[in-house]
Amino acid sequence: MNKSEIVLVFGRICSGKSTFQALQHRIIVSNIVRDLLNTNDRSVLQNSLNMDMKIAEEIVNCIEEIKVGMKYNLIKHKNIIVDGIRQTSIVDYVLERYPDAKLVWLQVPTEKRRQRYELRADSKDTESFDIADNKPIELECQKIFSIFEDKLQIINNY
Repeated sequence: MNKSEIVLVFGRICSGKSTFQALQHRIIVSNIVRDLLNTNDRSVLQNSLNMDMKIAEEIVNCIEEIKVGMKYNLIKHKNIIVDGIRQTSIVDYVLERYPDAKLVWLQVPTEKRRQRYELRADSKDTESFDIADNKPIELECQKIFSIFEDKLQIINNY
Protein backbone atom coordinates (compact mmCIF):
# COMPACT_ATOMS: atom_id res chain seq x y z
CA MET A 1 0.00 0.00 0.00
CA ASN A 2 1.23 3.49 -0.77
CA LYS A 3 1.72 5.68 2.26
CA SER A 4 -1.29 7.90 2.82
CA GLU A 5 -0.86 11.62 3.13
CA ILE A 6 -2.51 13.53 5.94
CA VAL A 7 -3.67 16.97 4.81
CA LEU A 8 -4.84 19.58 7.30
CA VAL A 9 -7.09 22.06 5.50
CA PHE A 10 -7.67 25.51 6.97
CA GLY A 11 -9.57 28.59 5.98
CA ARG A 12 -12.05 31.11 7.24
CA ILE A 13 -15.79 30.53 7.05
CA CYS A 14 -16.98 29.77 3.48
CA SER A 15 -13.48 29.34 2.09
CA GLY A 16 -14.38 26.01 0.46
CA LYS A 17 -12.92 23.56 2.97
CA SER A 18 -15.75 21.05 2.57
CA THR A 19 -15.28 20.82 -1.21
CA PHE A 20 -11.47 20.76 -1.27
CA GLN A 21 -10.32 17.34 -2.53
CA ALA A 22 -13.88 16.13 -2.07
CA LEU A 23 -13.16 12.57 -3.17
CA GLN A 24 -10.62 11.87 -0.42
CA HIS A 25 -11.44 10.48 3.03
CA ARG A 26 -12.43 13.36 5.33
CA ILE A 27 -12.40 14.04 9.03
CA ILE A 28 -14.72 16.99 9.54
CA VAL A 29 -13.73 18.72 12.75
CA SER A 30 -17.11 20.43 13.21
CA ASN A 31 -18.72 16.96 13.33
CA ILE A 32 -16.30 15.94 16.08
CA VAL A 33 -17.21 19.08 18.04
CA ARG A 34 -20.94 18.40 17.51
CA ASP A 35 -20.51 14.85 18.82
CA LEU A 36 -18.45 15.93 21.84
CA LEU A 37 -20.92 18.65 22.80
CA ASN A 38 -23.98 16.66 21.74
CA THR A 39 -25.54 19.67 20.01
CA ASN A 40 -26.10 21.29 16.64
CA ASP A 41 -26.54 24.75 18.16
CA ARG A 42 -23.99 26.89 16.34
CA SER A 43 -23.66 29.39 19.22
CA VAL A 44 -22.66 26.53 21.53
CA LEU A 45 -20.35 24.98 18.94
CA GLN A 46 -18.53 28.26 18.36
CA ASN A 47 -17.76 28.49 22.08
CA SER A 48 -15.67 25.32 22.17
CA LEU A 49 -12.23 26.92 22.57
CA ASN A 50 -11.76 25.18 25.92
CA MET A 51 -12.15 21.74 24.32
CA ASP A 52 -9.04 21.92 22.15
CA MET A 53 -7.20 18.93 23.63
CA LYS A 54 -10.27 16.68 23.56
CA ILE A 55 -10.87 17.67 19.91
CA ALA A 56 -7.20 17.06 19.08
CA GLU A 57 -7.25 13.61 20.69
CA GLU A 58 -10.40 12.70 18.77
CA ILE A 59 -8.83 13.81 15.46
CA VAL A 60 -5.82 11.57 16.12
CA ASN A 61 -8.14 8.67 17.04
CA CYS A 62 -10.02 9.15 13.77
CA ILE A 63 -6.80 9.25 11.75
CA GLU A 64 -5.62 6.01 13.36
CA GLU A 65 -8.95 4.28 12.66
CA ILE A 66 -8.80 5.36 9.01
CA LYS A 67 -5.21 4.15 8.69
CA VAL A 68 -6.27 0.71 9.95
CA GLY A 69 -9.07 0.67 7.37
CA MET A 70 -6.54 1.61 4.66
CA LYS A 71 -4.11 -1.06 5.80
CA TYR A 72 -6.74 -3.74 5.28
CA ASN A 73 -8.03 -2.14 2.06
CA LEU A 74 -11.37 -1.34 3.68
CA ILE A 75 -10.83 2.30 2.76
CA LYS A 76 -9.52 2.93 -0.75
CA HIS A 77 -8.75 6.66 -0.57
CA LYS A 78 -5.09 7.67 -0.63
CA ASN A 79 -5.27 10.84 1.45
CA ILE A 80 -6.85 11.72 4.76
CA ILE A 81 -8.22 15.26 4.78
CA VAL A 82 -8.73 16.92 8.16
CA ASP A 83 -11.14 19.73 7.45
CA GLY A 84 -11.71 22.71 9.70
CA ILE A 85 -9.26 22.82 12.61
CA ARG A 86 -9.71 26.24 14.20
CA GLN A 87 -7.04 26.36 16.93
CA THR A 88 -3.25 26.41 16.86
CA SER A 89 -3.06 24.11 19.90
CA ILE A 90 -4.93 21.42 17.94
CA VAL A 91 -2.59 21.84 14.95
CA ASP A 92 0.42 21.49 17.27
CA TYR A 93 -1.01 18.31 18.80
CA VAL A 94 -1.71 16.72 15.42
CA LEU A 95 1.71 17.73 14.03
CA GLU A 96 3.45 16.17 17.06
CA ARG A 97 1.97 12.83 16.02
CA TYR A 98 2.12 13.35 12.24
CA PRO A 99 5.06 15.69 11.54
CA ASP A 100 4.85 15.02 7.78
CA ALA A 101 1.25 16.22 7.53
CA LYS A 102 0.68 18.72 4.78
CA LEU A 103 -0.89 22.07 5.76
CA VAL A 104 -3.15 23.82 3.25
CA TRP A 105 -4.73 27.26 3.64
CA LEU A 106 -7.64 28.12 1.36
CA GLN A 107 -7.44 31.82 0.62
CA VAL A 108 -10.67 33.52 -0.48
CA PRO A 109 -11.42 37.27 -0.48
CA THR A 110 -13.89 38.37 2.18
CA GLU A 111 -16.50 39.50 -0.34
CA LYS A 112 -16.44 36.13 -2.10
CA ARG A 113 -16.83 34.34 1.25
CA ARG A 114 -19.71 36.67 2.13
CA GLN A 115 -21.39 35.82 -1.18
CA ARG A 116 -20.98 32.07 -0.56
CA TYR A 117 -22.36 32.46 2.97
CA GLU A 118 -25.44 34.27 1.73
CA LEU A 119 -26.00 31.91 -1.21
CA ARG A 120 -25.78 28.73 0.84
CA ALA A 121 -28.70 29.90 3.01
CA ASP A 122 -27.90 27.15 5.52
CA SER A 123 -30.34 26.80 8.42
CA LYS A 124 -27.37 26.86 10.84
CA ASP A 125 -26.45 30.36 9.65
CA THR A 126 -28.62 32.32 12.06
CA GLU A 127 -26.46 35.43 12.14
CA SER A 128 -25.03 37.77 9.56
CA PHE A 129 -21.78 36.94 7.80
CA ASP A 130 -19.98 39.80 9.58
CA ILE A 131 -20.94 38.43 12.99
CA ALA A 132 -20.15 34.80 12.08
CA ASP A 133 -16.81 35.78 10.51
CA ASN A 134 -15.69 37.64 13.62
CA LYS A 135 -16.51 35.07 16.29
CA PRO A 136 -13.56 34.18 18.56
CA ILE A 137 -13.32 30.72 16.96
CA GLU A 138 -12.95 32.28 13.48
CA LEU A 139 -10.35 34.71 14.73
CA GLU A 140 -8.46 31.77 16.24
CA CYS A 141 -8.44 30.22 12.78
CA GLN A 142 -6.70 33.32 11.43
CA LYS A 143 -3.96 32.74 14.03
CA ILE A 144 -3.20 29.45 12.28
CA PHE A 145 -2.34 31.43 9.17
CA SER A 146 -0.09 33.79 11.12
CA ILE A 147 1.72 31.11 13.12
CA PHE A 148 2.11 28.44 10.42
CA GLU A 149 2.42 30.68 7.37
CA ASP A 150 5.87 29.36 6.42
CA LYS A 151 4.55 25.76 6.43
CA LEU A 152 1.26 26.41 4.62
CA GLN A 153 0.54 25.69 1.00
CA ILE A 154 -1.71 28.64 0.17
CA ILE A 155 -4.35 27.96 -2.47
CA ASN A 156 -6.48 30.71 -3.99
CA ASN A 157 -9.84 28.97 -3.80
CA TYR A 158 -12.17 31.23 -5.76
